[in-house]
Amino acid sequence: MIPLGLLFLIQTIQSQVNSKLQQQLEKLLQDKFYTHAHIGISVRDVATKTLLAEVDKDKFLTPASVLKLVTTLTSLDILGEDYRFHTKLSHDGYVDDFGILKGNLYVEGGGDPSFASDRINGVPNLEKQLEIIASDLKKYGIQCIEGDVIIDESIFDSFPVAPTWQWNDLGNYYAGGAWGLNVNENLYDVYFNCNGPIGSAASINGFAPIIPDLKLSNEVTIDSSNTGDNVYIFGGPYLYNKRAVGTVPQGKSPFKVKGSIPDPPSFFGYKLLKYLEKRDMGGWNLKSQYHPPRKKNTRTFITEYLSPKLSEIVRYANDFSINLYAESILKILGFEQRKSGSGADGIAVIEKYLTSKSLDTKSCIMADGCGLSARNGITPDFLTSFLCQQASNKTFDQLSEIIPPVGKRGTVRSLLQGTKFQHKFIVKSGSMDRVLTYAGYCKTMSGKFVAFSVLLNDSEFSKSQENRIKLEKILESMYKSL
Repeated sequence: MIPLGLLFLIQTIQSQVNSKLQQQLEKLLQDKFYTHAHIGISVRDVATKTLLAEVDKDKFLTPASVLKLVTTLTSLDILGEDYRFHTKLSHDGYVDDFGILKGNLYVEGGGDPSFASDRINGVPNLEKQLEIIASDLKKYGIQCIEGDVIIDESIFDSFPVAPTWQWNDLGNYYAGGAWGLNVNENLYDVYFNCNGPIGSAASINGFAPIIPDLKLSNEVTIDSSNTGDNVYIFGGPYLYNKRAVGTVPQGKSPFKVKGSIPDPPSFFGYKLLKYLEKRDMGGWNLKSQYHPPRKKNTRTFITEYLSPKLSEIVRYANDFSINLYAESILKILGFEQRKSGSGADGIAVIEKYLTSKSLDTKSCIMADGCGLSARNGITPDFLTSFLCQQASNKTFDQLSEIIPPVGKRGTVRSLLQGTKFQHKFIVKSGSMDRVLTYAGYCKTMSGKFVAFSVLLNDSEFSKSQENRIKLEKILESMYKSL
């Protein structure tokens, strides 16, 4: 005989998920599209944390970029919205009466993912940043350097990419990794001529910026006009001999493909040294420093450059799914909380935080901070429970400042296009080959404020467009049925 209390609990759980939405989901999943695919769904009421509907809510699935929500939202709680990354200029000598620095100039990287890039308003791009540094040196009284230019990237470990990232990703812009000093989002553009016949070679038109010593073996060909960017660049960090394979669409030249800079700190140091040389400010050699110096306190501070607030970096990370931003946030968590700027230490910090919030860390296996690794595993209900916890002291409008509102910003601008309820969702999306995921919040037709996650793995379709059509029906049912 089942005890009365247990019977009541079972009936309560059954009533929670035996909703109109649950019935709608079961009907939608009868589509043959889901025959071989794996899908997990969890929907909870934010106010009560009640489970409203679910499909395999406790099964591990690949989250792709929705994992960024765990990294970024946790960082805001731990570091605060106003936290900033610091990039410093210093020296280890003295400036004589003629303005000559007798010693080395240091650029101390602070892991700032936005440094010397032009994505965020107010952040100087590479050329402007070089100009600012030269100007600040002169303001300090340095007219010439008799010493080396040293790039200190030791704030982060010397493994810029996660060890489980795939080899065919590493040469591409989205897998450039997080370095102690990042520059231009650690990417370069390569331009292909694509106005030839289908099947012919797509010659390289140029690079921007030009990366010294970079050699790109080009095996890219031209495909039909509607095929998009199907180029992979092979070659990981520190490797300057790379290989480009795949296709670009036939059409008006040039066609831009983005690759990852082999060694961003060294590239920035090279650019700075050349910039100073042109202005007769000197500098003998370029050096990189990978490990924290034993006598860092012997350096003299010159000036520093601050990143935008963490809240703004988080917004861009989630809006445009920028892996670099998420990985830099992960490593700075490790540095600030454990004095070690590694991905592993960042993950340890997040796990400790999740435990403090009574969330089951066994339901969230992190191999990186951005979701690029196929070794990441998360359950839909963990993600939804995490989102409920995050919403406990934030309104829908406040959350929409750091997670993109559907139809307005970022990668979900075209999601649910043409519907009257598009603006009722704020969603982080994730995608990789045969994977599409959505997680976020919805204000339903009846006025409920719900958190949800929908994770689709092993779809028969490799591109997200076909998968999106199916998942949009699930989101529509969620809005209308609750």
